[in-house]
Amino acid sequence: MNKQQFGNFIAENRKAAGLTQKDLAARVHVTDKAVSKWERALSYPDVTLLEPLAEALGLGVEELMACRRLEQKDEEEEIVENIREERPVQNLMEISRENLKSERRKHVWQTALALTLMLAATLGTIWYCSTYVSEQLDTAIVLKETVGNANYLYVENEGHLLRLECGAGVDFDGVTLENEWGEERTYRMDCRWNQRTYEGSVSTCQFSGEILGGMMDVQFEVESDQLFWYDEVYYTSENYYPDPYAEPRGQVFLCDYCFWIGEWDTEKWNRETVLLVEDCLTAAVADIDQDGHNEVVVRTRWPEKPYMAYDWCGDNQVKEIDQFWLDSVSPELEERLMTIAEWQEKTSQELREALAREGDVAI
Repeated sequence: MNKQQFGNFIAENRKAAGLTQKDLAARVHVTDKAVSKWERALSYPDVTLLEPLAEALGLGVEELMACRRLEQKDEEEEIVENIREERPVQNLMEISRENLKSERRKHVWQTALALTLMLAATLGTIWYCSTYVSEQLDTAIVLKETVGNANYLYVENEGHLLRLECGAGVDFDGVTLENEWGEERTYRMDCRWNQRTYEGSVSTCQFSGEILGGMMDVQFEVESDQLFWYDEVYYTSENYYPDPYAEPRGQVFLCDYCFWIGEWDTEKWNRETVLLVEDCLTAAVADIDQDGHNEVVVRTRWPEKPYMAYDWCGDNQVKEIDQFWLDSVSPELEERLMTIAEWQEKTSQELREALAREGDVAI
């Protein structure tokens, strides 16, 4: 027996009994799609359905297995016995084997699906754990920022600025970056952030202390310029130290920039400090807003907020210095704000290009 023969036999007897596929399916308690698959030779019915299927078609089980009615047999007894005994048994065994193969295939697919889901869950967990970090930080706050209806705190973490959205448990207005003496304040914060985007959230923020002390005293060339409301302000970089998070390690230096009035060679305690910018890469004096007054533009150590500017925000009666962040500056100012290492690399690159051009001309 083959599936096509079996399917044709079911279809012929169903139609002879005046049944639709849906009627036969209802009697055997399967779907009409299952009946359609039997008749189209796509599958065999389950062994447990053979008896109710034969009864629904008005057949005996042995007739269903033989794919012919007994009253239509050849008159010879040998053929009758073959139909009664051998062919039904063989056909039943074939259907049983087919059902077993189908169950095995189903089990294989179920197992494969389960393993795939487990692997996907494992990979998802690994990706999530490697991407998101939940940690309690004890650090200073670099910047407070409000965008729309959301408040953000920026803190430094391994050479980057984390942008943390404040939750309901954070008193944003009560957070201050410095005390009355200009010393940084530190806060203990429960944070969660994405290590790829450096964005996340902060759920709690409690004051934990203040940062005191300075760094080694190294002073470089002193310059002077008109700045803020002063006709002449002296400034220089000092207190150089390696940036612990920059790459390559030990070759990028941070420093302080000091701006003061008075004689440039006087002792520090005799100067009047106008502005002190700590832990930056470089700084320059320039009139970036073309208002006739110079501002101080600082290149920060954070790629997320690369520039900060200090400007006179008062008038002739009130003289105050305000700070604001810049995402970009002009190419000319960007060149002035290059670090020593960047200047060396730029000079080396220009020298290599000049030598290459001379080599081409010689050829």
